[in-house]
Amino acid sequence: MERRVPVIQRTPQILLLVTMLLSAESSWADREVVLVTSRDSAVESLSTLDIRKAYLGIAVLVGGEPVRAIRRRDDKQLNEIFLQSVMAMSLKSYERRILSLALKYGTPRPDQVDDAAALVGLLESSSRGIGYMWRTDAEGEDRVRIIGVLWRGR
Repeated sequence: MERRVPVIQRTPQILLLVTMLLSAESSWADREVVLVTSRDSAVESLSTLDIRKAYLGIAVLVGGEPVRAIRRRDDKQLNEIFLQSVMAMSLKSYERRILSLALKYGTPRPDQVDDAAALVGLLESSSRGIGYMWRTDAEGEDRVRIIGVLWRGR
């Protein structure tokens, strides 16, 4: 004969599981990827099309000067979200497109950095630089300014 545990005895376990699931979901729901530039940059906003062009190496002018796109390589999840949500490409497709444009038309490849500190450093040295970060990282950095939300976790 099988002995069943009453639901009342399992209630604390069920509540703990539900609480854990809800807290995990809320932390993902709060995540956002934002477009950033240096605090004193002339770039105020860019359309999604202009962001795509800049990250493909196609000239996007702001105040008569080209925007300098800077790509992050260190955070795999951040990079995947950016490529899928903004560029509408996988990493493999993006790399192929960049190589093709460079070989056919001589378009420059976007700069690449290996961490958030390097991104901030490049943004500071360029009056038209743009990059992408997690909102929490950008809000904790006083040398950058958020100019747009690229993705919201939901």
